[in-house]
Amino acid sequence: MQEWLKRLKYEWRYLFGQPPWDTGISPPELTEYLASHPAGRALDLGCGTGTNVVTMVKAGWQVIGVDFSRRAISLAREKLTQCGLNAELRVESVTDLNAISPGFDLILDIGCFHQLEMRERERYLHNVQRLLKQGGDLLLYAHYRRSPEEAHGIDETDVERFLSVLRLIRRTEGWERNTRASVWLWFQKDLM
Repeated sequence: MQEWLKRLKYEWRYLFGQPPWDTGISPPELTEYLASHPAGRALDLGCGTGTNVVTMVKAGWQVIGVDFSRRAISLAREKLTQCGLNAELRVESVTDLNAISPGFDLILDIGCFHQLEMRERERYLHNVQRLLKQGGDLLLYAHYRRSPEEAHGIDETDVERFLSVLRLIRRTEGWERNTRASVWLWFQKDLM
């Protein structure tokens, strides 16, 4: 029931206006990464209306975008069509990606992980570990949890979970709209 209510909330936000997280602009952390790495396969988790999918495809990447909002994926398809670009877009939960084959050079998550319930975070991490190829990177943007009781956001326990399977390349602390502490994390899956 809780999953259904969450989906309904997101569908509502995409149907009746532009959600505040959908800025229509790819962040500099992504554009800098794309400029300094050869194109490969990318997976955008929680791709929303496809802004970053478009950016990655324009940079020569083969991209799959995943979001559980049907409306967001529909808008992403429209955006790709308007730009004359192609990418694979799927209406799926980031906790259930069994139909996607591994081997991604880059997994991007801008604001998806920090929305997940605690029980969903282990499945998410399992998917990232399975889908990311050796030497591949995870770029993750998230808000910090404002208090231990708050479900939304991440904390150092979440970062430690990622560090149990990935290596931290860079960590950049920041503020979103000068009101909420946030972080960019760049992880890499070690070569065997």
